[in-house]
Amino acid sequence: MDQAVFQTLTDTLSADTNTRLAAELRLKELRVNPEFPISLVKLALAKECNISQRHSAAVLLKSYVDTQWSEKSTKFRGPEPPAETKAIVREMVLAGLSDPTNRIRASCAYVISKIAHHDWPESWTNLLDVLVHHLKNGSTDEVHGSMRVLAEFVNKDITHVQLPLVAPVLFPELLRILMSEQLYSHATRSRCASIFRNAVEMLYTIKEEHPEAVKMYLTPIIGQWNEAFVTILNKRTADVPEIEVAEWGLKTEILKCINLSIQGFPKLMAPYLLQILSAVWNDVLHLRPRYLSEYVNTSDGTGESFQDSDGEIIGFEFLLFVQFEFIQMACKRKLTQSAFVGADGKSGILHELVWITLNYMQMTDDQADTWITDPNQFIADEEDDSYSFNVRIAAEDLLLTLMDNYEAATMNSLDLSVKQEAASSLNEKAAGNTNWWKAQESSLLAVGLFSGELSEVIKNGASPVDVGALFDHVVLGNLSEHDFPFLQGRSFVFASQFASILPANLAAQYVSAAVEAVLKSPSAVVKISALKALNNFNQYLDKQHIIPYQRSILQGVAPMMEVTTEESFSLILRTLITTAKLDEQAAAEMEPILGPLVMDSWVKYPAEHLITIDIMDLFDALASNPHMHPALNARAMPTLVNLISNENPDKPMVASAVDLLKCLVNGAANPLPPNYVDQFFHNLMSVLLTTDDRDILQSGQECLTIVIQKGIHQVAAWQDAASGKTGLELIIQFIAKLLDPSQTESAALYVGDMISKLVMKGGDLVTPILPDLLNAVAQRLADAQLASFIQPLVMVFAQLCLNQHPVIINFLSGITINGRNGLDIVLSAWLANHADFQGLYNQKVSAVALTKVYMSADPRVYAVQVNGDLIVSKSSRIVTRSRAKNTPDQYTITTVPIKIIRLLATDLTNKIEEEEDQAAESDYDDEDGEDDWEDEDDGRKEKFSMLSDLLDANGLDFDGEDEEDVVDPDILADPVYQLNMKDYLIEFFRECVKQNSPAFAQSVSELSDVEKSTLSTLLGN
Repeated sequence: MDQAVFQTLTDTLSADTNTRLAAELRLKELRVNPEFPISLVKLALAKECNISQRHSAAVLLKSYVDTQWSEKSTKFRGPEPPAETKAIVREMVLAGLSDPTNRIRASCAYVISKIAHHDWPESWTNLLDVLVHHLKNGSTDEVHGSMRVLAEFVNKDITHVQLPLVAPVLFPELLRILMSEQLYSHATRSRCASIFRNAVEMLYTIKEEHPEAVKMYLTPIIGQWNEAFVTILNKRTADVPEIEVAEWGLKTEILKCINLSIQGFPKLMAPYLLQILSAVWNDVLHLRPRYLSEYVNTSDGTGESFQDSDGEIIGFEFLLFVQFEFIQMACKRKLTQSAFVGADGKSGILHELVWITLNYMQMTDDQADTWITDPNQFIADEEDDSYSFNVRIAAEDLLLTLMDNYEAATMNSLDLSVKQEAASSLNEKAAGNTNWWKAQESSLLAVGLFSGELSEVIKNGASPVDVGALFDHVVLGNLSEHDFPFLQGRSFVFASQFASILPANLAAQYVSAAVEAVLKSPSAVVKISALKALNNFNQYLDKQHIIPYQRSILQGVAPMMEVTTEESFSLILRTLITTAKLDEQAAAEMEPILGPLVMDSWVKYPAEHLITIDIMDLFDALASNPHMHPALNARAMPTLVNLISNENPDKPMVASAVDLLKCLVNGAANPLPPNYVDQFFHNLMSVLLTTDDRDILQSGQECLTIVIQKGIHQVAAWQDAASGKTGLELIIQFIAKLLDPSQTESAALYVGDMISKLVMKGGDLVTPILPDLLNAVAQRLADAQLASFIQPLVMVFAQLCLNQHPVIINFLSGITINGRNGLDIVLSAWLANHADFQGLYNQKVSAVALTKVYMSADPRVYAVQVNGDLIVSKSSRIVTRSRAKNTPDQYTITTVPIKIIRLLATDLTNKIEEEEDQAAESDYDDEDGEDDWEDEDDGRKEKFSMLSDLLDANGLDFDGEDEEDVVDPDILADPVYQLNMKDYLIEFFRECVKQNSPAFAQSVSELSDVEKSTLSTLLGN
């Protein structure tokens, strides 16, 4: 068997295709032989064979273990080897951990860890003993191989059950190896930190259920490990590049472990925080000039990352990531406050840290080269929500965190640092340094991060950062720095970030310059930056300063859509959207350009979801322009109607066409112009009544809801030539299709909204069919599961209950569905989901309707029983998905009046809490429950800190909705939408107290102590 395997593996390496293919087939035959894995191990360990053959055997052994070792494996294909074979393989493969060849050693370690996953500890009882013995007494190769096994072992196979067997013997040996600098490589020592981190992570995940594990296995040793970590972090090797790079890798692993430990066990880490901060800070200082010389100011490729012997990528960029992350964690702690700002608030490291952060934010030569040749990558990397991560972005995150925790001091430091960088860059420019501009660019980037907050305080007459000086001495001059496109572009963006405070003469000057850059600049980077600037100007600058340039912007930007690529497409679209909204009359005159452009773009990018969204937004903006709508409708409607057809096999295109149709209908006059529905109704209903495509059905429901809102009488008057049915009859047929139990809930997600609008707008037209319609809704509610599907169906009844609750109660109590009373079905679904209803208006309608139902005191309502509180299981068994499915949640049973009072009392309590603390920042969660470690709200932030909170909220009441977002005029006109729910609910409870019914007294007795106290205080009882 050994010879057969050897020869076959040799043939798989042959240059002859036929020989190689025959060998592959032969291997498949050999795999079923019980001796096959034994032969593979022998060959992999045979030092007399050449490394290619040995490595091939090792790779095949890895595949064998993955697919044949155990039927419990997700990759199992079989057949599984007999127990005798497994025992021999387990014993033999351990020898591979001492193999002098790294590739063989690594492969054997992988095989051992995979086998251990299935066999340890039951079938491989001595594995841990062998590995620990290697750590204590083995060669450096054995230690290295064993460490690779343990890394996987601890990460995937050790639980709190095995921890008592592992921790006492493993952790001391890991610590010894970590500190044995002369005996073991940095890579092996890094494994120690990595394994310890995995153990810490495991303890973190179980600490709530097994707090004793932390006390027994982590608390006694955390001090020793931290002392070792600090010693290593303070060591700094120079002039030996190989050791220096390896040192970075070790420090990176150590800081990963420290950062995780701070997150999971902050109190245990507290005594060591200042020591670690000192070591990290010194490293950040030490690495700064090297980062600038090797990454920022050179193009010779010296700033590189390396791989260690295990293939791990190391380099001081990766070290900087974890260092910055640590500083972010440390600056949130009261214990480190003196280190950052000193006892006097000025003498700490903060000022120098802010300055250094600006240095690390500088653009690298590699980034500049990439972005010049690939402007689309420039857009992707510089977006706020970029998926990229680099030192520049990490430094931005650090600066933002410093601002969050030491705002006034950080602002002052930023002001001083920016002035220092500006002066330094001018000196560098005078000295002929071609990279002089990078310090200015990063300074403008840094200040721009806080443009919203700074603009607000500048409006009040003061600013902690001298923004005016930046405009006068830096920004204005940079607009003509054509040889430095990134600086010129950043200056455009910076000016636009402060658009709301620009003086009128400067505003016109900057807008004019941005428009000229878009039209004439040869640099794609400058064009992109100017587009971003125009976007900001459109949104934040007084319209009078930019409307004179609207035509020029639209004429200059629109043609760019025809030659741009996908990555920059969204930026251009956003610019067109914001520009088109400035002056609708002027934008309408551009319809001959914009109309074809948006339609062609829509056809060009049918499958690009994110781009399609932006195209839809532009189309919607154009369709919402009453001056442009007639021309756009005449252009787009025939195309859309032609595509909305059962003959069109491209279903996503049909759904998208329905979405555009919805935009056209939404932008049309209200009520719809005469015969408007005739243009599209036949095709739309033909598709909706026959398709099962979820996206088409959802889009159709949204479109028809608007059609009903604006043109219900046109719909009722429209008649299908073939069937003779009216438009209203077809809509009812469509609703019946959506409410049929065979239809998926996700496909019928918006049918409830459509029905509510039909009932609201239909009047006498729907009166004859209303009972059947409500009966169908109740039937669908009886077995509905999705909360997002249930809510709009419930809202059909809630809306009617606002003014007709006696009629609805009487109707529901008179119908029976599958043996259940209609009142029971609707109230059960309603009360079970009320607390989770989405949308302020829906929440208000539901709450007000429930007060009406409660005050009716109808005995049929009061007799209905519904689910109360969740019954928490006392079982300690782990709840798997299958077990959860077989044992669904259990609830107590209560009555409707009690449930209503509890829900409304909770609503009132929530409203009061929101009102008391709308803009307050959430307290920092230390995730360990150690109150003495909490230190976030310690007075470091001054009044200025609240501006960011207000700006983040766009100045809106967290309890409310921006009226611009509520486009449905019916909602805006509804008195319920204008209700102050706190006042309304207080008045409701006062009325209940006044009536003093037994039902109310019983309901109040079921409230929580907090709810009782709140009611008592508010009602004066």
